Amino acid sequence: MSGQHTSVRLVIWIASGTLVAAGLAACGDEPPVGKVAKGGDQATFQSAAQLPVVAGPQAPAAPKVDENATLAARVVAALRRDPAVGKLGIDVVSAEGAVTLFGTASTAGDRERAARVAAGVDGVRSVMNNLVIVTGS
Repeated sequence: MSGQHTSVRLVIWIASGTLVAAGLAACGDEPPVGKVAKGGDQATFQSAAQLPVVAGPQAPAAPKVDENATLAARVVAALRRDPAVGKLGIDVVSAEGAVTLFGTASTAGDRERAARVAAGVDGVRSVMNNLVIVTGS
């Protein structure tokens, strides 16, 4: 019995070795000529280097910057940096460079100062001052 097992193992080992050798021998060969359907026509390519490059899925486009939100954020930052109006609760909305201020101011001077600060931000074309004067705000 052990002689038969040895014979089977030898045959399997020889067959495996033959397959590995054949695979390694084919590694350096050029791929066979292929036919690829292209727009209804048949195109023949002699090697893999001649195959057409097909674009894969594109990376998602970067999100577009909201210029209005960016300008409003810059105006809010400028207002907060100002010592006179920085602590007031002022909201800002921007549309194509037209800035609108909402909220409250303690005095008419603070109201006007907030409008001047907003107007001084690069990109602001006009300021609509909707601040309401509330004493103690």
